[in-house]
Amino acid sequence: MIMNTFFVCPNCGNDKEFRIFTSSFRDIKQSPELGMRIEESDVLPNLRETDTYVECKLCFQRFERGYVASVGKKYIKITQRLQKTRHTSLGLDIYHVDGK
Repeated sequence: MIMNTFFVCPNCGNDKEFRIFTSSFRDIKQSPELGMRIEESDVLPNLRETDTYVECKLCFQRFERGYVASVGKKYIKITQRLQKTRHTSLGLDIYHVDGK
């Protein structure tokens, strides 16, 4: 589903701002820390309705939606794995509810 997809630009590594082109287009902003979209523009008409791609707003490169989405999935998995490793190594994975 395009609404929940996290994108990462394979060219410049941008993980924050993209423009999505389908039968309409919209600008999105993402939070790499949360791994999700935090802001979307209103839907605007796309004059070239046959275009379906994602454009990076930093390097202006165009990519197929599936390609930047697969890079985004790998990014999220690696980020979560690194955060889990960091929490485990710091002993932050143990929580005491009763204060002991």
